Amino acid sequence: MYSLDDRDQVVRALRAGGWLSFEAPLPSVLTRLVRRWPDTLLDVGANTGFYSLLAVTAHRGARAIAFEPVPEIVELLQANLAANPQGRRVRVQAVAIGDESGTAALHLPHAQADGTVETSASLDPGFKGTIDRVVEARADTLDGAWTSAGRPPVSVVKIDVEGAEPRVLAGASELIEACRPVLTVEVLRDADLDALEALQARHRYVDVTLSPAEAVVNRPRLVADDLAPNHLLVPWERLAEVVDELHYVPRLVVTLLD
Repeated sequence: MYSLDDRDQVVRALRAGGWLSFEAPLPSVLTRLVRRWPDTLLDVGANTGFYSLLAVTAHRGARAIAFEPVPEIVELLQANLAANPQGRRVRVQAVAIGDESGTAALHLPHAQADGTVETSASLDPGFKGTIDRVVEARADTLDGAWTSAGRPPVSVVKIDVEGAEPRVLAGASELIEACRPVLTVEVLRDADLDALEALQARHRYVDVTLSPAEAVVNRPRLVADDLAPNHLLVPWERLAEVVDELHYVPRLVVTLLD
């Protein structure tokens, strides 16, 4: 991936601190999941392409669809894919995924003072304290985008959309019931936990909270924790297999709750 003169925060973190320095243990966990189920990864909020590239590198049979609505970030994403032969197995969709199709207001924050490429944007107007500008973006539901792509088999969906995760999941019911994918979801402090828990109950999903050193399986309630923002939502029938993969992630303790 291009470092953009050290302005891409993903590349900067990995180069400075190594594999465990960016959103650990999610990259290792996603790698294990894709190797176990090498179908199509849906990368919702693809940013500059790290997780899409990770998926198609993890297994030669894997493919990815990268959804990224911010035009300038799409350019960086496509450049990173073009720099890697396996990037040909990633399809880019410049669309904001939410709970409606058509167009949507995308809220962009102010540029960072140190020149770091600002990649966060959200359908949620309150995801940052202040907003620099609002742009109109093409929008679709995950069900709609998946259907337009030919309804490929999907085993993993990565969702990182700055607080709009419940809206993405609200538009993904058909996909969830048809494919039963493992969902990776960022749960921020102001997240709508009730909506996420309702989805868990409706689709029979189990929470796995990921922190750098521990995976806590089957917490009775979702918790927004700044030190453990990444969660797996796992269909109950795949839970044993997912837990098996978690045991192979280095330096990760797996805690099973009744």
